[in-house]
Amino acid sequence: MNLSSFFAELKRRNVYKVAVAYAVVAWLLIQIATQVFPFFEIPNWVVRLVIVLVAIGFPIALVIAWAFELTPEGIKRTEDVDLAASARQPRKHAWIFVVLVGAALSIGLFFVGRYTARNTAGAAGTELPAKSIAVLPFVNMSSDKEQEYFSDGIAEELLNRLAQFSDLKVAARTSAFQFRGKSENISEIARQLRVANVLEGSVRKSGPNLRITAQLIQASTGYQLWSQAFDRDASDVFKVQDEIAAAIADALESHLSGNAAESRPVTIDPVAYNDYLQGRAHFARRINDNLKLAVADFDRAIARDPTFAAAYAGRAFALVLSGTWVPWLSNEESSAQALVAANKALELDPNNAEAYVARAMVCQLYLKTAAVTADFERAFALAPENVDVLNFYGDFLESSGDLRRAEKLKRRAMALDPLAFVHPMNLADILADQGRFEEALVMAQRAMELGESNQRSVASVFWMQVRLKRFDDAGRTLMQICPEDTSSRPEMVSAPLNSCIFLKAGLLAATGRKSEAAQVFAASQSQLVTSIQRYSSIADFCANELGDIPQATTAAERSLKGLNWNLMYPLQDGIRPARLPEEISTDPEWLAVWSDPKLREMMELYRSNLTAFRSGK
Repeated sequence: MNLSSFFAELKRRNVYKVAVAYAVVAWLLIQIATQVFPFFEIPNWVVRLVIVLVAIGFPIALVIAWAFELTPEGIKRTEDVDLAASARQPRKHAWIFVVLVGAALSIGLFFVGRYTARNTAGAAGTELPAKSIAVLPFVNMSSDKEQEYFSDGIAEELLNRLAQFSDLKVAARTSAFQFRGKSENISEIARQLRVANVLEGSVRKSGPNLRITAQLIQASTGYQLWSQAFDRDASDVFKVQDEIAAAIADALESHLSGNAAESRPVTIDPVAYNDYLQGRAHFARRINDNLKLAVADFDRAIARDPTFAAAYAGRAFALVLSGTWVPWLSNEESSAQALVAANKALELDPNNAEAYVARAMVCQLYLKTAAVTADFERAFALAPENVDVLNFYGDFLESSGDLRRAEKLKRRAMALDPLAFVHPMNLADILADQGRFEEALVMAQRAMELGESNQRSVASVFWMQVRLKRFDDAGRTLMQICPEDTSSRPEMVSAPLNSCIFLKAGLLAATGRKSEAAQVFAASQSQLVTSIQRYSSIADFCANELGDIPQATTAAERSLKGLNWNLMYPLQDGIRPARLPEEISTDPEWLAVWSDPKLREMMELYRSNLTAFRSGK
């Protein structure tokens, strides 16, 4: 049979018709799976199964079309069919009708799905919950302009007080305080913060005398829902915050649930509280020496009032965060001090969510996984809308392989703190762990836009471009981060895998130039600061980019010798989704690292969570 007669035979046996009809019906099924299944919360693995079955069925359908013919007497082998039978004539164009109807349904469903998704997204962005509020930084009306930290502290404490109402959405401090001194009107501020109401006010402090004014504004109308001025002694500041929170609840005509109405100390030493608010101001900045200054402020507050639980909690949190910002103590020293402070805070106030978060993070360093989970769960129960709780608990859930819940908490943090770059940047990593690299790139780009080209978020964009094999884009991004000789700036970005050495060598390795990548990496190792955390980065890079398992094993062993935030990176931060150790290499020494008794509890949880994620549970 020559080629022309073969194609003629394909046409005679209706193979073309079956192929077209199958394609249309397959498209219809895929549209149903992708557009309708998510509405009913059907797991993603079912969608993938439908697509795989449709793909497998195509060649089978073509074989059946070649071998068999549908006749009025039933299905018969093609060779046995009388091609001249008049009975077949009425069905001559029936397949065209099937194709047209199927195409119409497919196209209709496609556009309905897109329209619905767009409208749903639009509604999510425009329909704001009535029980939502942003607390703007209060204006410092004191003669001493250095008292701005005090007015900021009053606003932040009030924000935290309101956040205790479980059914009130409160925009986070990071986003709300970006509008300090800006001229945007209330409706524009509310739109950007995605809230329906805005609280603004002022503070005048003169010696022991305190005057706080506050007004609650409905953003859509610009009307004041409530306003009041409070003249108090500075020792009554907590009582004023309670009064303002209660007045806001009444103004929103809501019976807000939560523990915001619980009693707190009616009096507080004004000097201790002043030191505490200075500590909160330094803590919010984090960079340079601010965390060290915050600890000193909290120490003064504690010395003045040894029963000040919030000061102990602030001290614990500042110490535990110092390891990832600008450490002045070793991880061992800072974590030991943080644990003592967190336990003291909880002894004085068992409902202090910040102290639970700080203690959970210390336990995470010591790989006490059950204790970490218990403390984070308690913090989450006390303050489910607290961005720090959502953020750091989400980080732990990611490292322990609970990727769906980690994503959920990070998205909630983004909703409460929409102008902070850190949440979409972290979410990009979680989506990459799930293999959703296109979505991860979108999140990384969003982080870059919010962070004004923050180097960590730009590096996140770079790695997503590499994972998607968009190497030209990744090269341009690399030049944006490291416009000079990249090997001379290894510590420009502190986060793992984000220094110029890793970025340049990573691009070389991804484009198939692994020997060059290894040379760049080897030549630059003397410039790397080989801290415990950095060893995890080296293990990650050697295992996942270079494929150098012996070197990766050596680095991973070293990373286990101390307290390390980034221990799980080699399993999660490579060029593929999150993996188990044996999926990277079956080398016995490599597997022995992940079987170390110190890691047993964490690895059992990680393995269990990742297995459940993959099975769609």
